[in-house]
Amino acid sequence: MPPSATQVSILQRASGRFTVQRVAIGAAVLLVVLSVPRFSAPTYTLEPIFTDHLQHEYDAWAFLHIGFEIFYTPMRDWVGVHAAHPHFLWDTLPAIYPLGLILFFVPFGVASNEGLLSDLHVHMLMAITLGVGAVLASFQLRRTLWVSYEPVLAAIFTFVGTLLFLRWGLDGFIDPIAAGLALLGIYWIEREMPGRALVALAAGLSLQYRLGYLWPLAIALAITRRREIRPWQLACAAVIAVSTFATFELSFAYEMNFHENSAVGPNALSVAHGLSLEQGIALAAGLIVLGIAVFFERRAVAASVVLALALIFFVDQWEAWYPVLFVPLVAIVRSRPGQVAVSLLLLEVLIYLGGLPNATQTVHLYIDAVR
Repeated sequence: MPPSATQVSILQRASGRFTVQRVAIGAAVLLVVLSVPRFSAPTYTLEPIFTDHLQHEYDAWAFLHIGFEIFYTPMRDWVGVHAAHPHFLWDTLPAIYPLGLILFFVPFGVASNEGLLSDLHVHMLMAITLGVGAVLASFQLRRTLWVSYEPVLAAIFTFVGTLLFLRWGLDGFIDPIAAGLALLGIYWIEREMPGRALVALAAGLSLQYRLGYLWPLAIALAITRRREIRPWQLACAAVIAVSTFATFELSFAYEMNFHENSAVGPNALSVAHGLSLEQGIALAAGLIVLGIAVFFERRAVAASVVLALALIFFVDQWEAWYPVLFVPLVAIVRSRPGQVAVSLLLLEVLIYLGGLPNATQTVHLYIDAVR
């Protein structure tokens, strides 16, 4: 039976939206590719002070020489790492990032230190890759939120999340890519594709420990939908999980003392060392959000909210880019009360701790960078 006129109209509208989205993504990616070479060397970031990607390049090269020793030995004590372009930016610390992040930067470390490209060109290529990743994460955020959110709320958080992703992706952070993979996994959960969802979630979690509040969601998915997940997908997720937990264990002592570094910003909401009136009010609000999550959401989602609150109230450090990895928290809640509560919590954290994106400031930074 041929499709009805109504069905044809719906398909045409969907095809038109898909085409417009592809054009928008392509234009945004092209803008990043053309803009980054105009940013200041040697970092090629929106703000030249940020150098995390340079550090990751060297960490990845060191991993090829001394293996897992990079996760528990301070950088200044690494022996046997022969690098043409070493970047000693945190030499009192080992690599305090997951194995997935290290592997992500291996091609850049090889290209730089084997002389396949100049070190400056590698820096530029890293910045372009991270910027393009931020663009793709932004479009994935929109796609994920529009599955279960009211259009107005979805539009607001798409705007806020896009500003966060683009700002910090163009500043050389991998966080937007990690968040984007998590959002892709959440999207595939909603689309009843548990195998793909599990692999995407595990991949995102392998890039940043601070995304770890999503482990309950990934573990619950693997257990409850295991019969629908292909064996190779389960195996991939298991290998990623084991390696991520292993590297965290290796660098655990340094992770716990990271806040003692003078260059690390304090967390004004941390109650680990006492409770002020403002912290008490914020904690009470957090407990209300937790109660709503427990009452209205699935247990895995409620457990993820618990871990996210622990990161907010019991970790001593906070930086302006940390909110990037909290964006997927908004996407995992399904009930309207849960969505409103978690959204307000995230906005409260952004305003109080810092990190609320400023569109005007971001535009000015971009204009200054490309001049």
